[in-house]
Amino acid sequence: MNAASIALRIRRADAHWVLGRFRTVRTVYGQCRRWAAALSGANETVGDSLQTVFPHRDVDQIVQTVRQEAVYVGLNLPSAIIAEIKAFALSEPLHAIYAPNGPIFRYADVLNGFAPDGRPIPVGGVSDPQRCPAIQTIINDPILRCIVRRYLGHEPRKVLALLSWTFCSAMTDDERRRLRHHVIDYHYDVEGFDFIYASFYITDTDRRNGAHVMMKRSHRKKPLRMLLGSVRASQEDVYQVFGRDNEITIEGPAGTGFVQDTSCYHRATTPTHGDRLMLAIRFVN
Repeated sequence: MNAASIALRIRRADAHWVLGRFRTVRTVYGQCRRWAAALSGANETVGDSLQTVFPHRDVDQIVQTVRQEAVYVGLNLPSAIIAEIKAFALSEPLHAIYAPNGPIFRYADVLNGFAPDGRPIPVGGVSDPQRCPAIQTIINDPILRCIVRRYLGHEPRKVLALLSWTFCSAMTDDERRRLRHHVIDYHYDVEGFDFIYASFYITDTDRRNGAHVMMKRSHRKKPLRMLLGSVRASQEDVYQVFGRDNEITIEGPAGTGFVQDTSCYHRATTPTHGDRLMLAIRFVN
């Protein structure tokens, strides 16, 4: 991204996409929102912990871990919530990641990564997954919302849920990239002026079927060339800057959840031995 493209983004009202990649901007923005909330008399409440699906969680410790490491792993879902979301994803029509308005299909229709009409399907998404009551329960959970408020310093302006199947197939990584499955490469997100994600595996997930991989602490102190250039980077470049010892692969049974500042470098492994169903909830300002 050069100076001309930055100027074009700003003219298109995409200033957050340019400025939101800078941690200083996000920090100042969060502080301003925090002051505004205080002046308005808004008070933070944790909510009724008896109604949470994440009982006995230390919110301060979770927030501090995300600030330091960019991730907290262990905000896990109960079995009843997992079952409801999985049943929803199995029954709902899906769309291809590269054709959100194209022909729909269902999970049972996909064979070896291909839809019945012959189209290769690297990822199939559910439209408007917030229709699922279990997903709404997670979004509105008092402990999760307290974590989000403490990290951002204020209520998020926007909440977006993504529920997607990533399909195992013989597709090469280059074929997946051509079909808009770019998350298999290291990248960082820029969502608004500030953001935090909560993600949950709805199926058992390991490095053979789409596990999330990330570089701890890469949400801080990126070189200027990484901030001004593409949000994507090669694995070699990420290793060189942040150290291979900071790379972690998040694996676990269905229900495994993690809260992440996705301005860190992260990617997904290519599924070669099974499909993955994952729920991601984006809290954005």
